Amino acid sequence: MAKSLSKSVAWYGIGNIFIRSVSFILLPFYSNLISTAEFGNYALLMSVYAIISVLYQFGMHGTLNKFYIEEQKQEKKKIIFSTLLNFIILIGIAFTIVLYFTSNEITEIIFGSTEYAPLMILVFIALFIETICFYILLLLKTKELAKQAVIYSGIGAILNLIFNVILVFIYRLSVAGIILAQLLSSTALFLIMLRIIRDDFVLKIDMSIIKTLLKFAYPLLFAGFLSAAVDVADRFILNYFLGTSEVGIYSLAYRIAMVMNVFVISFRTAWNPYSLNLFYSKDYKSTYGSTLNKLVAVSCIILLIFSLFSRYLFEINIFGIPLFNPVYKSGIVILPLVLIGYIFSGISSFYSVYPYISNKSYHFLFSDSIAFVSNVIVNIIFIPKYGIIGAAFATAIGFLFGAAYLFFISRDQIKIDYQTKNLSVIILCAMIFLFVGLNFKSVIIDIIVVVGYLITLQFFVKLNLIKIFRLNS
Repeated sequence: MAKSLSKSVAWYGIGNIFIRSVSFILLPFYSNLISTAEFGNYALLMSVYAIISVLYQFGMHGTLNKFYIEEQKQEKKKIIFSTLLNFIILIGIAFTIVLYFTSNEITEIIFGSTEYAPLMILVFIALFIETICFYILLLLKTKELAKQAVIYSGIGAILNLIFNVILVFIYRLSVAGIILAQLLSSTALFLIMLRIIRDDFVLKIDMSIIKTLLKFAYPLLFAGFLSAAVDVADRFILNYFLGTSEVGIYSLAYRIAMVMNVFVISFRTAWNPYSLNLFYSKDYKSTYGSTLNKLVAVSCIILLIFSLFSRYLFEINIFGIPLFNPVYKSGIVILPLVLIGYIFSGISSFYSVYPYISNKSYHFLFSDSIAFVSNVIVNIIFIPKYGIIGAAFATAIGFLFGAAYLFFISRDQIKIDYQTKNLSVIILCAMIFLFVGLNFKSVIIDIIVVVGYLITLQFFVKLNLIKIFRLNS
């Protein structure tokens, strides 16, 4: 029997909210201690990180979810995980060595100089260690041990906060301090988590298993590159047309919008193993339909809250010091579009079941190809005309097209009992309330809008939002 999806999403939600909250605490430090141009350079470094991380993960995250769950024998599960992790470690070492010797060329292409090459090397080393941590945590998530996964992730976030305060706030190391904090915290977390795999790991690579894993992973690898590119392509295009200062303003606002991605990741993490287990039980149609309604409803609540209230963060002063440097305030106009984009990303996760159960992982490649191409085209057309708003619009369009593809290829294969009337009310009311809030720009109106939407969900859609995330549900 699959564990409660609500309980898993709740734990992952709590964990990701905590982690994002810790990261959010750092944003005021960054906005007041780091210039927009330098933060733009940091955003470009992290964009390279996002793309290269796909190479280190090698598309294997989907294989663990699928083959570990499908295998019934515990000893075979152990060999599957060990084969995967040993393979990831070996290719990670190889990639780190290659990237070390090409760091000058990479930074020359991105920044026009080799100034950031030492930091780029630190990014690659941190990424190697983080990838190992990622797969150890993924083992817990695949076992549906949400609580344990959240605790270890939380420890990593606290360590990162501590090192950031020391290196960025106290020693004022700026971008170098952020990167060093990331490296130190990931190393410490790796050492702490070694005990997790004590009973699940052996020094062995089973070649028959690795062939099976790679066959499924290759499309996910290329899809991962494209998916990461959809997330970060706008930074490079913005830098080309408008410079690093606009990249910095855009990226700080984008980090606020990432709260939606926190929820999407929480949902995806819980949904992947849960949906597969439920599908194989043959009794999934109504649960899938109600899950979609809950996904969209919670996403719309997040959309309203952060689209309407984020602007007030830049008006808060503590002892005469602004919480957020007002120089970054112009970036908040992108929030609704980026948040909507991540809603479509969540819907893509919902429709990911068919590629997994059919062994047709190439559908992820097609989906992400469509998202990437549309994103780049819209970015190139809209950024010169509309600046950062054009980049945000491209994000929403890219995720929309990717989700649409997965919907169309799944609709005849995965039978879902849609609650069409309620879903329509959830979406339509959210758009109306968002329009009202954005145009009246009053804190009283914003509160009324959010409360009104919650009342609509409770009494007209009959959606109990407290029950959705109740830990004992």
